[in-house]
Amino acid sequence: MNGSPLDYIRHEMEKTSLAMAAAATEGQAIAAAAGLIAEAMSAGGKLLICGNGGSAADSQHVAAEFVGRFSRTIERGPLPALALTTDTSFLTAFCNDYSFEDVFARQVEAFGAGGDVLLGISTSGDSENVVRAFIEARGRGMGTVALTGRGGRLRDLADIPIEVSSLETAVIQNVHIAVEHLICGLVERILFPEVPR
Repeated sequence: MNGSPLDYIRHEMEKTSLAMAAAATEGQAIAAAAGLIAEAMSAGGKLLICGNGGSAADSQHVAAEFVGRFSRTIERGPLPALALTTDTSFLTAFCNDYSFEDVFARQVEAFGAGGDVLLGISTSGDSENVVRAFIEARGRGMGTVALTGRGGRLRDLADIPIEVSSLETAVIQNVHIAVEHLICGLVERILFPEVPR
């Protein structure tokens, strides 16, 4: 390793900080995503979330924030969000019997309806199973939000794309979690404006 461990840490933190600063230019898209999700939930709709690997973990994290709560200062009821990455019996059976590429699209077909929103998380923007889920969601009249790295097909498929200008997976994931928290916090503020903060 060149340099000390602290040099490495500083270098990596600097890359994430630069990507965070670049993500600030996505503020309007982040606000629009929160507005779309809040509008869907207030009308009786729900949020479906999908991604692979670290993005699968993010999917579960975001769903937990909505069903539980995000802010410790807001006491509220559950908000309807479902991670499509958690049912191991379905995931393993469907991927074994059919295909990995359609594993999220099949669940969108089962659980999604017009007025719902699909949030897809993909550092490349090209995860085939997320892309197919977006195609299914659009065909069902669902809103779509994509969190991506630089480029990819999801950018063009999403109603609201939120792009992190980096090619490094770890940096993109660091910024994604910050963006996901911003969306959670904004949705709570929109849906529960009367709750003191």
